[in-house]
Amino acid sequence: MRPPLLPFGGSSVMSSRHEPADSLDFFPTPPWATRAFVQHVALPVLGVLPETDVVCEPACGEGHMAEPLRETFTFVDASDIHPYGYGDVADFLETGADGLDWVFTNPPFNLGVEFARRAITTTASGVGLLVRTAWLHTDERYKLFVEHPPFVIAYYAERVPMHRGRWEPEGSTATDYCWVCWVHDAEPRAPMWIPPGQRKLLTRRDDAARFAKPADLPLFGGNA
Repeated sequence: MRPPLLPFGGSSVMSSRHEPADSLDFFPTPPWATRAFVQHVALPVLGVLPETDVVCEPACGEGHMAEPLRETFTFVDASDIHPYGYGDVADFLETGADGLDWVFTNPPFNLGVEFARRAITTTASGVGLLVRTAWLHTDERYKLFVEHPPFVIAYYAERVPMHRGRWEPEGSTATDYCWVCWVHDAEPRAPMWIPPGQRKLLTRRDDAARFAKPADLPLFGGNA
């Protein structure tokens, strides 16, 4: 039996602990990027129901994605294989998402296919994985996509800066990211783009205090 879902709240999800030496590619997702996914993909395209659907975030780290998800969705099940001090400690590749509606996560790069297969076969409704666009390539991913064609691939028009072990509010990157989404019993549709300007529009005044390390507290953006 799964432990109770964590309630939304808390003024900060940052942790003073360092990334474990054997951690699996912990690259925190900027909170604005999750909000953009929710507004432009999860709600209008995937049809997630905010008040009833249970969303699973199985690579939650310090809560950088789970907390923004909780701003919209009532039920969010957050876990990670490492004890970051947020969510349950669980190995998703062992536990899966039985009884849960959706999996939305930024998986370890080298375990993305395993996360996809486990999520596709255990969720009730569907899956969304945030991945580098380079993840779309290779024979292994091709086999996954042939066996399980994605419902939609949603590309960010602007770049989403991610840094190992921390979120940097004013960080930059040359890496491109997208969401690969599966919806059970739905016909694939054309790729889509999350419009530019989301970083400025969806960054909130308290994000740096909630999600960044103490050394990275300068604010980015200015929205409440």
